[in-house]
Amino acid sequence: MAPIRRFRRLAVVVAVAALFAGLTGQPATAADTPTVTQLTLSGDQFKMTDTSYAAATNNLYTNYLTDHASLTDVITTNYTTNSSGATDSWLNLRSMRACSGNETEALPPVTTKVAWCWSSAHADDTTQHWYPQGLSTTGTADGGDGAIQGEHVAAVSWHYETLSGETSSGCKTDNLLKLTFIDRDTGKYRHVLLAEPTSTSSSASNFKFVTGHGGGIVWYANYIYVTDTAHGIRVFDINKLAKVDDYGSGVDTYGITGGRSSACGYPYVLPEVHYYQQSGTPTACDSDANAGTLDPDHLCYSWLSLDKTGGSPYKLVTGEWYGGVDGGRVVRYQLNPTSSSTYPGLLNMSGGKTVIQDAYAASRYRGLQGGMTWTDDQGVLNFAFHKGCGTQPGVYSHTWIGDTRAGTTCAAGGNWAAGPPQALSYWPKLDTTQVDELWGLTEGICWSPSDPRYDEHTPTSTLDACYGYNGSTTSSLRTVFAVGFTDPAVQDLH
Repeated sequence: MAPIRRFRRLAVVVAVAALFAGLTGQPATAADTPTVTQLTLSGDQFKMTDTSYAAATNNLYTNYLTDHASLTDVITTNYTTNSSGATDSWLNLRSMRACSGNETEALPPVTTKVAWCWSSAHADDTTQHWYPQGLSTTGTADGGDGAIQGEHVAAVSWHYETLSGETSSGCKTDNLLKLTFIDRDTGKYRHVLLAEPTSTSSSASNFKFVTGHGGGIVWYANYIYVTDTAHGIRVFDINKLAKVDDYGSGVDTYGITGGRSSACGYPYVLPEVHYYQQSGTPTACDSDANAGTLDPDHLCYSWLSLDKTGGSPYKLVTGEWYGGVDGGRVVRYQLNPTSSSTYPGLLNMSGGKTVIQDAYAASRYRGLQGGMTWTDDQGVLNFAFHKGCGTQPGVYSHTWIGDTRAGTTCAAGGNWAAGPPQALSYWPKLDTTQVDELWGLTEGICWSPSDPRYDEHTPTSTLDACYGYNGSTTSSLRTVFAVGFTDPAVQDLH
């Protein structure tokens, strides 16, 4: 990322002053305290160890998952039949589409460079089971021309949710994870199952699906980092993409059985190569942490982003979501460039532990569902956050070290997309063109009053994008968008 100047609001119009009440509902005096506070860590606090699955994945890739695939294969091959030869439209490449109707409320109220909604063909836009979470792109992965393997692609993580009265099992297990690869140039996309070898052995002969919230992902070079909320961060290698033997809408198996591989119906599988884990698990990663107290020794890995500014090393940035507690931590781990002689493209290690660059408390924020950092041309560390407000308009906040401004609240109507907004990711260049784009997504749906589970999701505020919705089917608030990163209409928001 090229150094970006720090944007500051030059004037505040009285008519909109109400929008700049405290983001977390704190009293006016809180505006004298910093928005973000640097932390002093001790010992091995927040450090992780690495369990390597590289040898296991190499063996699977060499001897069992031998139909190797490229990123191009995944985003361009259109299957019309399943592995048995029967017509199966579920396997077709799907297409992002223009957003319409209520969906436009899930787009930022600024000029957008990309504004996509998911395909309706197989209900990716309205499914009650799958929820999009993290986002990263080849623009982040490769700042040279924004391409990996010659392709311009956005990746999105999804997790599966069982509904009340349903059983969590097999390919319908709670928090089952998949990744979607979207071809920026065509809008075509395909889902891929994330997989973990069943052992770390170099003779590993099977794999299983991966579970987690998938709240954050980062694409760097051939690696895709995925958060595992209470434990740490998983790493998957797109150079190990493989096509499985059995695929189609009727396939509900996974792994290798009788010499044949399957991946919950999906044609492709993306194997894990590293799993970074903290020493224990947090006392709680839910809305109020542990009765309002954050675990001092363990993190909740809720979101991820990549910071290439401020000189070497690169930083893998992770942060915490707590819906009802201020001060979620933001920790930046050192990430080695691909040219590094040790751990190329992976987290830097010392004494068997990951190396932390620095850490901060988002002192006056809560409900952060995405974030990123960058060092501007004045040497000041900047932060951007996505705050979710349910299906009400969310909040985009740009702040920096030393900032003491109060921020926008959900109660005041937010300043950003409804949905709620999730990840943040920077796309600097598209081929030789400097585009300076800020990417994000929203995850929500509006439930139909005719749905038997509507009472669990009834909107109560007139600010809610779903308020008054009375359609007979679920309505989408799921978007993928890009706005101008240097647009003052974006960066003047707080």
